[in-house]
Amino acid sequence: MEKKTIVITGSTRGIGFGLACEFLNAGHQVVINGRSADKMEQVLVELKKINPDVVGVTGNVNEAETHLQLVEKAMSTFGKIDIWINNAGIPQPHRLFVDIDVEDIKNIIEINIYGLLLGTKTASNQMMKQGYGKIFNMEGFGSDGRMMNKLTLYGTTKRAVNYFTKAVSKEIEGSSIQIGILSPGMVRTDFLNNSTNARSVEEAKQFKKVYDILAENPDVVAKFLVDTMLKSTKNYDRIEFLTKGKLMLKLIRIIFYY
Repeated sequence: MEKKTIVITGSTRGIGFGLACEFLNAGHQVVINGRSADKMEQVLVELKKINPDVVGVTGNVNEAETHLQLVEKAMSTFGKIDIWINNAGIPQPHRLFVDIDVEDIKNIIEINIYGLLLGTKTASNQMMKQGYGKIFNMEGFGSDGRMMNKLTLYGTTKRAVNYFTKAVSKEIEGSSIQIGILSPGMVRTDFLNNSTNARSVEEAKQFKKVYDILAENPDVVAKFLVDTMLKSTKNYDRIEFLTKGKLMLKLIRIIFYY
């Protein structure tokens, strides 16, 4: 098996961490990223118990320098980048859009959209030089146009991910680079748990019913996404864990159990 080199932004926790674990379990090489130096050190120790072929870059994805450092670290350590995953993202405060602080609006847009754009641009430039590579952008609630009160800003950023990725796939069509979307569905991570805790008692009670049935453990989702990414050969690919078939089965469970 040829070892692949994978760069994953926002990978010191949640689904990003789960993806790093699965790639390492499969014998590949991984470059992780996170904003906290202390958390990075802790996570690297944990991941190296799985596979020593892992390094990290501390930095915020809304800074171009972070992405350049990710490229430099991957190339100097492993000599190539096969897959780049723009996973980093932050949730919005559980409030109506008009009640969100201006600074929060700026931060969410900078991380969820600007950071992803920077990652795609930086990865594309490197992959053009080496002659191959795959880029995957992480979907979230709102990517398909669905709307929910108190998720307006987050959903807007994820809707942008969908449009942007498809548009870039048209621009690079015919090149040696592939681009696609990862659609993990609801994953039991701190990201989702914190969203639950921020709701009112009644909202949380209603959400928990859906969460208990629809949400999946990160290791299960990560294994599916990793296996499928490694096999993907399409110019544009959308890798979806929670397919319509799986969703229907889970919704039937909601009807019968509640």
